[in-house]
Amino acid sequence: MNQRTKYFQLRLTPAEAEHIREKAAYYSSVSHYIRSAIAEYSHVNAKQRLELVNNLGAFYRKYQNELSWIGSNLNQSVKRANELSVAGLLAPSYVQEVLIPQIQETQRTLNEIKRGLNAVTQKAIKSK
Repeated sequence: MNQRTKYFQLRLTPAEAEHIREKAAYYSSVSHYIRSAIAEYSHVNAKQRLELVNNLGAFYRKYQNELSWIGSNLNQSVKRANELSVAGLLAPSYVQEVLIPQIQETQRTLNEIKRGLNAVTQKAIKSK
């Protein structure tokens, strides 16, 4: 077994030292935490995976609200069309002026999401 006999000194501000102690709370020691962090983040694939996770997070945050808004609008439009259809009051202009634009907007957003997801996926494949 290799014994750790070498010391490494590092100057930190009190805030930096406290931050490291907080991060190391789940480890057996600050030294163990630092060794683990160095091993994890020195590995090239780990850096690429971390970057990929960050990219995916940004991607999902970007589209989460937009998808929710568009889905809600489309749902309201289709519900209203169904109500009008059951009552025999569905005008062709409603379909042309309300439903079709909502469906087209949803399709555009979905296509943009597919392109973005494809780009992230291609980047992930290249990083393997």
